[in-house]
Amino acid sequence: MRIVHVTEAFGGGVLSMLTELCNRAAAIGAHVTVLYSTRPETPKNFIELFHPKVDLVHVSMCRDVHVRKDWSSVWELARHMRRCDPTVIHLHSSKAGVLGRAAARIATQNAKVLYSPHGLAFLRRDVSRAKQLAYLMFERMADMMGGTVVACSPGELREIEEKVRVKDATLIENGVDISSIPLRKNREDGNVVVGMNGRASFQKHHELFISLAHTLHDATTRFVWIGGNSEELPDASQASALMCSGWLTRSRALSLMSELDIYVQTSRWEGMPVALIEAQVAGIPAVVTDVVGNRDVVVHGVTGFVGSDEEMPGYLKQLRGDRKLREQMGAAARELAVAKFSMDTIFHRWLNTYESSGEKHVKEVLDTHSIVPCDIQPNPDKSL
Repeated sequence: MRIVHVTEAFGGGVLSMLTELCNRAAAIGAHVTVLYSTRPETPKNFIELFHPKVDLVHVSMCRDVHVRKDWSSVWELARHMRRCDPTVIHLHSSKAGVLGRAAARIATQNAKVLYSPHGLAFLRRDVSRAKQLAYLMFERMADMMGGTVVACSPGELREIEEKVRVKDATLIENGVDISSIPLRKNREDGNVVVGMNGRASFQKHHELFISLAHTLHDATTRFVWIGGNSEELPDASQASALMCSGWLTRSRALSLMSELDIYVQTSRWEGMPVALIEAQVAGIPAVVTDVVGNRDVVVHGVTGFVGSDEEMPGYLKQLRGDRKLREQMGAAARELAVAKFSMDTIFHRWLNTYESSGEKHVKEVLDTHSIVPCDIQPNPDKSL
């Protein structure tokens, strides 16, 4: 199998999923190439996150629409696709979904083309209504070039089917390496620690988390922003309300997350947030905004609470004041998340999807190789 991944959104949850798919495929003998562009959030050490056999090739792609630059990117992608002669082309994020399908039409007629939006661009809340409509039109036009759209959450699939109205769509949810996530630590000091994990961005709505910390912190309630920096606080007086960890390695971020009693996800929009899945696997109840992705991970009233910005303080107070409820929801969160989001299971589904000639070859591969890259792994202390 020769797999070419294409991504312009080279960071965050996209990078987390990409490294898992690439490393596991390379470990069982697939030829894997990643055609990528970088963003400000791309970690400087990203090469160390990939299996040594994964071929990383930089291609210039810009995030916004730019006809001349986009046309140049299409031809550069097509040139690399011809060189790789892929059996599968997997496109990640909206921009790569458009450029990559155009390049695939130019470069090859035989490769299976898959497109993972990882959060649909027309759901963005940081652009005008006109741009949202334009992004929706781009999705519809790109679908005319073929390929299968693979949603990462049931909510995303509904948006794809109802608004984009694609010809071919399916669902493979995001997954995580269960064994790499430490369990929530039991706390005996009577305190409650509330936290979120993510960079400062309009999408993640970190201002809401800061506001919750400023409003709800007290002598027994601490707020922790994993990955946040104190310089990103809008008011220096808010520094006393929460602790900002700054940049952390992945293993350290997961360790700090395991010390939380309640996880918060304040996103304005999502595909399916990997950090939230990790928190649920760790056994941490969550309070999240009611958007696509968040509500696909958290079962309201069972593994946490899903609500509006205005409802979040009330849900946090309820969980803060009831340890038994936190423990019940945390146990339910881990049970459901382990069953649903194990990367071992998710990778089996991707491998079967990649293998267009049927399940026989996939079974032969899985019978002769471990699907987990145990022999050569990226350093667990390297951050995503």
